[in-house]
Amino acid sequence: MKSICFFSSYFRDEKIPYYIKFYLEELTKHFSEVILLTNEKKILERDIHYLQKTNIKLKFVANEGYDFGMWYKAMKQFDILAYDRVGLINDSCVLFKKLDEPFDWINKSNLDYCGLIHSHSISYHIQSYFVIVNKNAIKPVHDYFMTHGIISDYHQVISTYEIGLSKYLRAQELKLGTLYYSKKNIKQFNPSFLVIDELIKDGIPLIKKKIIFRSYRRGEYISLLRMGFNIDYRYYINLIKMSNKNQELIDFDLVLKHSTNKNLIDVYLYKMVLFIYNIARRSNTLTFLFHKLILFRRYLRGNTNKNILATYEEE
Repeated sequence: MKSICFFSSYFRDEKIPYYIKFYLEELTKHFSEVILLTNEKKILERDIHYLQKTNIKLKFVANEGYDFGMWYKAMKQFDILAYDRVGLINDSCVLFKKLDEPFDWINKSNLDYCGLIHSHSISYHIQSYFVIVNKNAIKPVHDYFMTHGIISDYHQVISTYEIGLSKYLRAQELKLGTLYYSKKNIKQFNPSFLVIDELIKDGIPLIKKKIIFRSYRRGEYISLLRMGFNIDYRYYINLIKMSNKNQELIDFDLVLKHSTNKNLIDVYLYKMVLFIYNIARRSNTLTFLFHKLILFRRYLRGNTNKNILATYEEE
């Protein structure tokens, strides 16, 4: 099988982060070609040699249109119609173990467009940080990208690509699916956060980078509070280790060297606010005012979505 993986990544340093190398090396076991797409910058010579040694191609692309913009530019350079499988993957997650189980499932399934987890927020869609496009879906996906091109507005990117592409492919009667799913009714929220505990126990091999590095945008804490989300990264690392005993895992000590949060002040402050919020939410009046605050904040940012339960993935 002839396959190609486009791995989109944005990092500021000249050195390729350890957790990205770990991810790339695992992908080389499952694709004929792996292309690292990143913003143009100086890369350390030893990392250039590393990529050459591991047979990973490096392509610099301008950071336009988020990951989908990078993938669009890659599709303009590579004839993906000549491949049997295309991977669209980004660095928003830390891969912490081998990908053998997911690819065993992918190879045995009869799906045209698949991934690790799906969301029902707004409408059904496969979350875009790990997507596999098999033969029957390659041309429709290519045509969809060529039609819509680079979109700069974040909310429009989510609507057109994150959600719209899955909707378009289902309308073409192609088969979509994911390996992992939650047994809970969480239609309004992002499963990669709300039920990550459950997913880790079920065997998912990766976790959102934001959870490990605590690199949340300020406004995202509102949505995290609504979910009652635990932002203490130590809890998730311990859960990963407990759920994957006797398996080879990424070295989290090396991963955390790339974190800019070197103290736990934000964790303790968040836990205090969460405690207060859980008490305040028992009051209908305070809950009403809190929801009005969320809608007003959206209005100031030009977002007219009045669904108070919309996941912060769309915020």
